[in-house]
Amino acid sequence: MYEDMKKEIIKRYNERLKKYGHDPRTLGWFKGRQPIRFKVITQIGDLNNSSILDVGCGFGDLYDFLIKNYRGIEYVGYDINPNLIQTAKKTHPNVCFEVKDILQEKLKEKFDYVVSSGLFEFRFPDSTSFTRNMLRGMFESCKKGVAADFMSTYADFEEKNAFYANPEDIFRFCKTLSKRVSLRHDYMPFEFCIYIYKNDSINERNVFTDFDL
Repeated sequence: MYEDMKKEIIKRYNERLKKYGHDPRTLGWFKGRQPIRFKVITQIGDLNNSSILDVGCGFGDLYDFLIKNYRGIEYVGYDINPNLIQTAKKTHPNVCFEVKDILQEKLKEKFDYVVSSGLFEFRFPDSTSFTRNMLRGMFESCKKGVAADFMSTYADFEEKNAFYANPEDIFRFCKTLSKRVSLRHDYMPFEFCIYIYKNDSINERNVFTDFDL
């Protein structure tokens, strides 16, 4: 079942890539929402001098946002789609991008923060299990915390092929991973972001910084 899901994900993004090329629309970003999501994702903490793994990195656009707003960033981007990674490498020749599936390949390296934006966009027959397994895998690979965004069930309408997560369900599951979880549903009406912190990172705090978008 999971292999079928992977093939479908790759197919959908390849179709968008063929239609839009190197464009935010290929990744499902519309109406200038990408910088808003990046801003919220990166507000998990003080990311200066941090190592960051971007799961489902696409073209690596988050890297550009990070180096503009933070210093000392060590960035790595993973995606299961070879065509997206190929484009990311062309536009960021000195950045580490790899075709890798963290659910099938246990990571030897740990990162300060593991983040993902737009990873949970598509609806699948077992989206709940996929989401939980992915969040668990991301949490196992972080030293300080995980940040991920979702479309919310608190929406006026739902697109047929999109996955809308129940914020309470996501929060409840994340509490099984850590005692320190924060949910944000304040930045766009129909989306939310979850922060999951390592329990031993008691000195870590959220740093909400205003950026020019």
